[in-house]
This record gives sequence, structure tokens and C-alpha cells, in this order.
Amino acid sequence: MATENAEARDRHSKKETFVMGSHAVIASLPVAGADRAVLVEAANAAFERVIGRIEPANEELTRTLWDAECYIDNEITADMLPISRDEAAYLVDVFLVHHVVQLAVATDKEAAESWP
Repeated sequence: MATENAEARDRHSKKETFVMGSHAVIASLPVAGADRAVLVEAANAAFERVIGRIEPANEELTRTLWDAECYIDNEITADMLPISRDEAAYLVDVFLVHHVVQLAVATDKEAAESWP
């Protein structure tokens, strides 16, 4: 069991190093290439964590509204540039909870309106 936990920590640590250890800088919009891939991956991972924590009443509907690429396009704005890829990934992760809560509220309203 201890070995499994150590291996899991090591894998997690290596993943964080990949995302949070580059010197890449995002200097123009739209975010593209490897920068976009890293940010979309960070957004999707954060989305799964948030969904697991808030347990929305209409999870499937909430998932249908989620669009990681659109979120990245709207969160990283020109006034933030230049920004390091690491900082952008951090901001995506930190502020996503509010966005997911808004999606969940919208789906709750949609479900309530469609209820006879």
C-alpha cells in the first residue's frame, strides 16, 4: 500500500512538473499550439475536480455546457499578456470553480423551466 501511494505521488509530481515548470510565455491571442493544449488539459482537470466537489443536481446538463476551449478563449485576455504558461494554467484552475457553479445554476434553471 505504501509503495502504491509513493508511486501515485510520484506520477502526480511529474504531471505538475510538466504543467508547472516551463518557461513558456503566451504573448498573443488566440492561445494556440502547445500552450493551448496545456491550458485545455488544465481546464478539463479542474472541471472534473469542481464537478466532483459541488455535485450539481443536473450534472449531465452541466457537462453539456462545458467547453474548455471556449473557457480558455474567454479567460485569457489581451490585457493579461504577456503571461507565463504556468501563471495562465494557475489562473484557469483557480477561477474555474465560479464558472462551473454558473453552469450548474443555469442548468438548474433550465431543468426547472422544463418541469411541467
